[in-house]
Amino acid sequence: MAQAGAAAAEALALIDKGYVELEPNTAYIQDELCSGCKTCIPLCPFSAITFDAKEEVAVLNGALCKGCGTCVAACPSGALQQNLFTDEQILQEVRGVLAYV
Repeated sequence: MAQAGAAAAEALALIDKGYVELEPNTAYIQDELCSGCKTCIPLCPFSAITFDAKEEVAVLNGALCKGCGTCVAACPSGALQQNLFTDEQILQEVRGVLAYV
């Protein structure tokens, strides 16, 4: 009973605030690269990815995504990328570190 009351109070605090802050480094899907393999769907621990049968591509719900990157690492076609951590950004960081070695 106490946990339910605490959860309700937390939800009410979010409603009173008037907005919800989302994680900035969520994933995104490049539709033109998505092969529709569905590899990412069962891997998402937040159930943020679904499949659009009409377009035959994965669809990501940004409000549910917490930016863990599991789907990004597993995507065989490279269609999934992560804001603030794109492949090119990570490679540039590695190059920068190796420049000092």
